[in-house]
Parts: sequence; structure tokens; C-alpha cells
Amino acid sequence: MELKLADKADLSVVAELEQTFVFPLSEEELHKLKINETFRILIWKNEREILGHCVLFRVMDEAEITSFSVRKDLRGKGIGSEFLMKLLDYLRSDGAKIAYLDVRESNTAARRLYQKCGFSEIGRRKRFYQKPVEDAIGMGIEL
Repeated sequence: MELKLADKADLSVVAELEQTFVFPLSEEELHKLKINETFRILIWKNEREILGHCVLFRVMDEAEITSFSVRKDLRGKGIGSEFLMKLLDYLRSDGAKIAYLDVRESNTAARRLYQKCGFSEIGRRKRFYQKPVEDAIGMGIEL
């Protein structure tokens, strides 16, 4: 499997993967982010298809992961762990010293994945998520 920056042609599939989220990024929004040098849109793929994606924001030596997903039909098979570890390697090579993300308090599978890959809980954002209203757990990792 390969981690790579998304090409323009990949953005329609990334927009489909974004549908996992309550407020997904549209293909148009992804195109705008792609040309913004502070954002990175990455895909995790095998020879045939995209298995997951990540959207992140990079400033100085920090990275904020704003979207991270694996296709629903592939979850629970270790693909997310492999993807996340490759993503962290990518961030190190891109000069990031720390990475952050937010996760729904109720998303125990994602929280376990992030902890397994070295993230720690660093805070809470009250009522951060909508539909349903829920706290976000802020997580971070030193790279």
C-alpha cells in the first residue's frame, strides 16, 4: 500500500470518503484546499483503489489532522493502523514536530487507534461536535 498526495483526479473519491463525517468537505472545497499550500490531502491506496484519506493543516512545525478515514467496509482489519503510522512518518519527513487531532468522545474505536499509534489525550472541547452535540477529545503526539 502507498501513501501519497492526492491528485486532482482523486478528489471525487476523497469527497465520497468525506461523507463519513457530519459536515463533509465537498469536492469543490477539496479542490480549494489542494491549492492552499498549508493543507495536504493524502490518500492511502493499493494498486487498484483508494482505501482511506487524510486532510491536514500544516503550519511551521505543527500538523493538525482535520479528517482521517478508512473506507467503512475495510475497518477493523488493521488498515487504519498501517495508514496512520505511514502518515506519522510522512509528517516527520515533512518537518512536523507535533500532530494534533480531535475525535468524538463516543468514537472509542478511533480513540483506541490513535492511542495505539502513540497519541495522548491533551484536552476536551465542550460541545464541539454537532448532530449529535458531543464533546471532542483533543489528542496529540510528539513526532
